[in-house]
Amino acid sequence: MYITVEDALALPAMTKATLLAGKDGLQRKIVSVNIMEVPDISDYVKSEELLVTTMYPIQGDILLQQALIPALAQKGVSAIAIAPITAGTNIPECMIEQAHLHNFPLIRLPYGTSFNDILNPILEQILERKHIETEHRFRARIIGDILQGKNASKSQLLSLGKFYGWKIDSPFFPVLMDIDTEQYEDSGLLLQNFSNLLKKHGIFGTIVADVDEDILFLFPHMKTPDAAIAKIRSFLKLLLNDFPGSYFGMGRSISDILQLPAGFSQAKHACVIAKCFGSPERIAEFEHLGVYKLLLDSTDASQNLKNKRDFVSEKLGSIIEFDTQNNTQLLRTLRTFLEANGNLRQAAKDMFIHHNTMRYRLNQIEALTNSNFSSLETKLEFLLALKLSVLL
Repeated sequence: MYITVEDALALPAMTKATLLAGKDGLQRKIVSVNIMEVPDISDYVKSEELLVTTMYPIQGDILLQQALIPALAQKGVSAIAIAPITAGTNIPECMIEQAHLHNFPLIRLPYGTSFNDILNPILEQILERKHIETEHRFRARIIGDILQGKNASKSQLLSLGKFYGWKIDSPFFPVLMDIDTEQYEDSGLLLQNFSNLLKKHGIFGTIVADVDEDILFLFPHMKTPDAAIAKIRSFLKLLLNDFPGSYFGMGRSISDILQLPAGFSQAKHACVIAKCFGSPERIAEFEHLGVYKLLLDSTDASQNLKNKRDFVSEKLGSIIEFDTQNNTQLLRTLRTFLEANGNLRQAAKDMFIHHNTMRYRLNQIEALTNSNFSSLETKLEFLLALKLSVLL
């Protein structure tokens, strides 16, 4: 794990430091810190180190001063920070010129700066980021094991969740973020930034993990499911401003973590639809995918079958239940209407009923299913559900 030179300069300990040259090298990585107190320091430095020095070992030797920065740059050193040993001492112009030439960050520290005041905060930042990266790797492994069904029991998961502060026995909304992670070398820091943003916007208890090349969010229900969805949508729209090339897919609510494989599959389906079909909002919800739920098959055959059965139940369940309880023929009415290409009068004729009766029944169906059969897509969805109901 590392921080960049720019990150180091942003630390409170570096408030009074001055960047004299090498601004194009601020994204160089710092993985460790070294101290220069011998003239031939370039023989001992390592790549991606920040070198801190008083310049005392080469004070007055212009040849060594001219050679130092090219040698450090060749070794892959990240930057050099110089704390003058006496007040009013200037950094040699030859070093500033070489730093400009090699895009090598050259930093002047205030006179009297203690090395410990610089080294300790930088090392703490590096260690903290290592800790963050390690923690996120373990979290990703846990999520990966759940998705692959490798966990032995729910009690084991609850124990792991408690360790990380996850309330995994509570309902979640799974959301998958399609993002070009190659643009972000430090994935642990990226995930940490997401976690911080969630807390900043009052969304607590969200699990964030990287899965393959995507980012998985498990949003808690908060007060009510509807309130949670509204809050999630608002947050995702904020993320879209910061990550314009990203897409989001939301699965249905899962009651606990053991249902994550199904929820993840739904979120993945929705994310693919958002990306492939150019959703204006770049956010798609599995709940509202309609016929697209059937057009993208999962690699899991049982999940595909479940998606089809869920689709049939979602479209026809309330109609079948109403027919059973009231001895009506709404399902037959719907089938006849669709087979007549949505021609209400022809459908009424085929059923030997008045067209007003047909209209009344169709209104009942629309109310039961919260649908509008003036939409071609709605007709297609219900026609497919009727066809599938025969096969399942």
